[in-house]
Amino acid sequence: MAVQNFEDVLAYVGGCGCYQGLLFGVASILNIFVAFVYLGQMFITLTPPHWCHAPPGLEDLNLTEGQLKELTVPRHENGDFHSCARYDVNFTQVVESNLSWPDPDWPLTNCTHGWTYNFSLYYPTITSQLDWVCDEDWRPALAQSLFFVGSMLGSPSLGWAADIWGRLPIVIFTNVLGGVAGVASAFSSSFAMFAACRFFVGITHEQEGLAAFVLIMEYVDSEYRTLMANVPAMIFMTLGMCVLPWIALAIADWQTFAIIIHAIQFLSIIFIWVIPESARWLLSQGRVEDTLKILQRVAKINGMAVTPEMMQELKAYSEKQAASQNSRMGATVFDLLKTPVLRRRFLILCVMCITMTVAYDGFMRNTANIGYDVFFSFTIAGLLEFPADLLMMVTTEWLGRRHTTVWSLVLCGVSSLCIAAIPEANTIAVMTMAFVGRFLITITMNVGHQYPVEVLPTVARGQGIGTMQTIAFASAFASPYIVYLSKYSYSLPYVIMGVITVIGGLACLLLPETLNENLPDTLEDGETFFSGQSLCYNPCGARPKQEKSAKDDVESKGVNNPSFEATRL
Repeated sequence: MAVQNFEDVLAYVGGCGCYQGLLFGVASILNIFVAFVYLGQMFITLTPPHWCHAPPGLEDLNLTEGQLKELTVPRHENGDFHSCARYDVNFTQVVESNLSWPDPDWPLTNCTHGWTYNFSLYYPTITSQLDWVCDEDWRPALAQSLFFVGSMLGSPSLGWAADIWGRLPIVIFTNVLGGVAGVASAFSSSFAMFAACRFFVGITHEQEGLAAFVLIMEYVDSEYRTLMANVPAMIFMTLGMCVLPWIALAIADWQTFAIIIHAIQFLSIIFIWVIPESARWLLSQGRVEDTLKILQRVAKINGMAVTPEMMQELKAYSEKQAASQNSRMGATVFDLLKTPVLRRRFLILCVMCITMTVAYDGFMRNTANIGYDVFFSFTIAGLLEFPADLLMMVTTEWLGRRHTTVWSLVLCGVSSLCIAAIPEANTIAVMTMAFVGRFLITITMNVGHQYPVEVLPTVARGQGIGTMQTIAFASAFASPYIVYLSKYSYSLPYVIMGVITVIGGLACLLLPETLNENLPDTLEDGETFFSGQSLCYNPCGARPKQEKSAKDDVESKGVNNPSFEATRL
């Protein structure tokens, strides 16, 4: 059998065997890493309930802690204690004069003597340790925003580095550097140090999982790539999200927690002996012998043999790939903006990425502001990942990519806007609608990673997706501040996210449907493919009119083109 594409190579060495099972384990571990690194910062910067510390010299009044709090701290109209103000009177004189207290008309002042934190349901965090509350409560949001600034810079620069030095070294480097920066953040004694550490963690975050994901997908038969791409995330990222809050609560110390969730990244060093280097990258560098060694190893673990004839076929295939690589050079992201159809599609894909990134991160972070218990609420929100991933796999194959994207975004926005009409006291209703929105935006997030690969032409796909990721990370800088607005109104973050997702969802109506369609390879293909579709085009009602062979289907769906190469800018 002549080797025409990498699927033929996998037919010789095995595309679904023991080796792929090993890669499945690596993908599962990486998904836990991603969940811990991305979401762990929220439990490092949690804000425990707090109120103004009583002025010194009141110990002789023989008041209980509750009485002292009642004497010195005013209440809001709903009965909750103020977090950032206290009464400004002579408390000793009030108590000794047997006056009625407290008096709501007493003058107020700031927390001049610090704060008292309630750790009965929480634990000490960097926020409580450095008093990032009240007038300083902007610091956690800024530190988390700088994480995305790092991601915005790291994604293209490390993608470029992967093109120069290979994919596997970048996987190891990003995990080790992220681990070092994360562990160092546990020893932060100032905002500047903590923010700098989060920035470096952000630089590595995107590529530490993406580069490995691309490598793993390359060595899996096309028939099983959907499972390999989604099942580890469905199970192990969901697991990581659900156990993370309870790990934080069990440890009950933000520094130890930060060290643990980042130190495990050093385990990635063992990937040197597990994950293979990208065969496509090796062939592009002319390293045919290294490629053969990797394939021989895969075949041995899978119980298959690589024959001398196969070696000859692979050499011929590598020469073909090198020629194809040279023919694709020259197309850049700017070429996507030169023609009207491609320009419109690319810009709408950018809007889609901005919408889903800001909304997903906003829903994730705002979980801390809803419900009776932040740890329980976060666990429920994490559990929603599994059914959302499962439903996405079904709807994208039956409703198509466009309808799944549009309706998940629009309905997410509607559920978010409904929260504004629910009284804050109705906690169950607020939680329900918030979780509905979180469920729907998770669907969008999952299909949103697949959609651009199928719309953009092969010659500019890597740079196009890299540009979209950079723009998305830049927009994610705003999400912590959207959540920060909850201090003014509990529903304000949801109103903002609702408007964003409805507008973004409606804009996605202008994208083409790619289900059961050939994928574009050239810029000309990108301009002409998917034409003739109406806004209401339903692929479910236009199932393939003719059967295709498995090989034709593999090639037409583009699983052998550079959509599986690491993103580079």
